[in-house]
Amino acid sequence: MVWHKTNPVPKFRKAGFLNSCEMIVCMWNKGHTWNFGKQSDMHNFFESSICMGPERLDNPKHPTQKPVKLLKHLIKIASKEGDIVLDPFMGVGSTGVAALKMNRRFIGIEIERDYFEAAKKRLQQSQNTLFDNTPVLPSNPTLCYSENK
Repeated sequence: MVWHKTNPVPKFRKAGFLNSCEMIVCMWNKGHTWNFGKQSDMHNFFESSICMGPERLDNPKHPTQKPVKLLKHLIKIASKEGDIVLDPFMGVGSTGVAALKMNRRFIGIEIERDYFEAAKKRLQQSQNTLFDNTPVLPSNPTLCYSENK
């Protein structure tokens, strides 16, 4: 799948193309559920802006933070409530936030401590706001940290 960034980071020196497209790699098991509502949901090309404003984390600033709106769309069409979403390169936890908002379980793995701690805090805040401190799902997100050596 391809994500077309409608507002890519500019190149002031005009030395080449803008980095306006990014590949998205998704994998499913044999029994996953497709939830295509209409033909336009079946496109493998998604357009949205990069993270800006209040969604964009400042500390730590992750260079490739994804917009939750884009991830919610992917999770919605490729899983059902209660399914597990795994992000082995969790970064600051955008996939986890999207998964929890869509009533999915989440497993996230990150090797950079600053990003891991930011994701952990973000997911805890997301659960509190989403569920009024009462988790809807049978388990909390599972987060793993492993030092990069």
